[in-house]
Amino acid sequence: MSTSRFLAAALLCGGCSALAALPAWADAALDYVDAASGAPHGRLFVAGDKLRVDVAYAPGNSYVVVDLKTRTLTQINPQAKAQTTATVEQMQQLINGISSAADPATQPLVQLALENLDPAQRAQAEAALRQARRDENVPYAKTGARERIAGIPCEVYAQQADNGDRRTLCMATYADLGLSAHDAQTLQQAMTLLRQTGGPWVPAARLPGLPLRYAGSFTGVGDGAGVLKSISTAAQPASRFSDPPGYRIVSLFEMMSLLGAP
Repeated sequence: MSTSRFLAAALLCGGCSALAALPAWADAALDYVDAASGAPHGRLFVAGDKLRVDVAYAPGNSYVVVDLKTRTLTQINPQAKAQTTATVEQMQQLINGISSAADPATQPLVQLALENLDPAQRAQAEAALRQARRDENVPYAKTGARERIAGIPCEVYAQQADNGDRRTLCMATYADLGLSAHDAQTLQQAMTLLRQTGGPWVPAARLPGLPLRYAGSFTGVGDGAGVLKSISTAAQPASRFSDPPGYRIVSLFEMMSLLGAP
């Protein structure tokens, strides 16, 4: 998954009393790194009713801001100085159109996103999309193993794809993250919105909690593993979640083309 990669949701009721004892309002930043090299993998920023998702390898250094109040996802591409906003319902329609096709890789919007890749990269991306389509109905199952990552307990789930790939996630409940009640609720609800858009990440999104570790092949990006390094509750600047000044507002179709640009 090129632009988006991991994430899920479901706040467990058993943690409500623990959350109530935490500060009512704060911000949060969750940093993920490559499990082997320690290089940055991604960051989640939470403030107010917004979640920002950054992935280190995203084309154009693009990132997504989820706004719970408006039920929108805004994709911002700093390299192209462009942005586009879509409602959850619009994303549902778009993704359902791709997923329901006999061959999702041949859909016009997908081809638009891949048009600037070289032949080898394009073939790999198309194969990954087809594999992701097959994996949509393959659930993650509990393995019975438990880990502790960045001091937070998590439970290991695994998915075995029909092509032999194996993927694992270690899921932590929102109550165990040590966030404020408001931030935990924002994170959980934002993950629920992402889940509602549909797409190849749905099997992982159905799991309870937030992944602290992920390993294997995810939507064809290749083998690898990421792990939560730290959580900060420092205040986040409002500019991190707002529309950058001077950026072009483009259609979702143009943004997909920009994401495929070299």
